[in-house]
Amino acid sequence: MPTITVFKTDLESLLERAKGARGGMPIAQLEEWLMLVKGELKGHNADTGELRIELQDSNRPDLWCCEGIARQIRIKQQGRLQPYSFFTKKPKSVQSVIVKPGMDQVRPYVAACMAKGYRVTEQGLAQLIQTQEKLADIFGHKRKTVSIGIYQLPKITFPVTYELVKPEEAAAGNPAFGSCDPCRHRSSPCRHFLSLNGTIGFSRRTGLKPA
Repeated sequence: MPTITVFKTDLESLLERAKGARGGMPIAQLEEWLMLVKGELKGHNADTGELRIELQDSNRPDLWCCEGIARQIRIKQQGRLQPYSFFTKKPKSVQSVIVKPGMDQVRPYVAACMAKGYRVTEQGLAQLIQTQEKLADIFGHKRKTVSIGIYQLPKITFPVTYELVKPEEAAAGNPAFGSCDPCRHRSSPCRHFLSLNGTIGFSRRTGLKPA
């Protein structure tokens, strides 16, 4: 079962009843709320504020992060699911991803999205990285079938091209490619890169299996 790490202050900021509480959310209250997500508190570092939470439901990957846990608890607190308007609003602009021949032999499916309006914090970035790591490790069979990357939108030039690249082209130090540091792919069966001109590439390494 997945075990995740969240910051207590981050979780408190996402929960209405915990906001402004003197001394923060009591641990006993947290443990009670974690039952709503089939979670169990495994550790609490009072110095850093880090919480280790084990989740018993492997069918709810949306709960494998601080935001997902907080959302489920808020639903119980408010008695309803808050709508997300951005799912129904028509996008102002549509960008494209060009898939080159040969990708069906390595990664036959690709999906991409753009997210705006959120100022990334240190704790928020930690959750993004942790969530993609858990998804790629558990659902992606240690990235043999699924790999996820997060990039800074202002640095991307569209359209983005999804293609295979030679390992030497994706090697560190090549000015045409920048490794996606937050993705931590360096020890995975494949290496995932985004070039400065908007090319997403996969360099094949020994042991990589088609999805």
